[in-house]
Amino acid sequence: MIQVLTYDFPHKKTQDLLFKLKLRGYKDVLVVATPWVQRKNFTPLIPHRFLQAEDIYPLELCNKLGFNYKKVQSLNELETDQYTLIGGAGIIPEKLTNSKKLINSHPAYLPYTRGLDSLKWAIFDGKPIGVTTHIISEETDTGWLIKRKLLPLHSWDTFHSVAYRQYEMEIDMLANAIEDLKTASLESLSNSYCQPQRRMPHRYEMKLINRFNKMIDNYND
Repeated sequence: MIQVLTYDFPHKKTQDLLFKLKLRGYKDVLVVATPWVQRKNFTPLIPHRFLQAEDIYPLELCNKLGFNYKKVQSLNELETDQYTLIGGAGIIPEKLTNSKKLINSHPAYLPYTRGLDSLKWAIFDGKPIGVTTHIISEETDTGWLIKRKLLPLHSWDTFHSVAYRQYEMEIDMLANAIEDLKTASLESLSNSYCQPQRRMPHRYEMKLINRFNKMIDNYND
């Protein structure tokens, strides 16, 4: 059985992940949902993901897909006797990070860019752009490597075409993570390269597109 961790609320990443798992032939899937907490979101100057969830709650979606569903009141109720794909989660308690059973798909080529707004920071700092699946540890965006891939870039790319293609890769790699575990080296992802980033401040976002354009000029199809 595979577990998928998410919120008890319509959630785009989770929906796309469940569709992918269904297409890959997975049947024994348990979706575990925690209560949704509305938070005040940071408003970027340049939003890079225009993702709108379908207006369907995870219980109804699971019923349509033939998956099992369980609602819990806190992450402490999550069972860790099988691998769990993180579709959506808040702060994960230490007992779960220590289980070595939670799998994340991070929108960056670890360990070079950690934390929030990883795509933006990778562009801004001239770091590799990609996606990494890994077993999480207590430290943000570290743990044990399952797979990482660089994102192909093209001369015709825009910032938003790169962002969307990275998102698709993120979902695809997360859906493949259980299979990829069979051949994974599980090498440690050292946090020595960088510290986790926060949301990119507006003053840096104003320079972001110029840096992206200079970067993409180097690619020829």
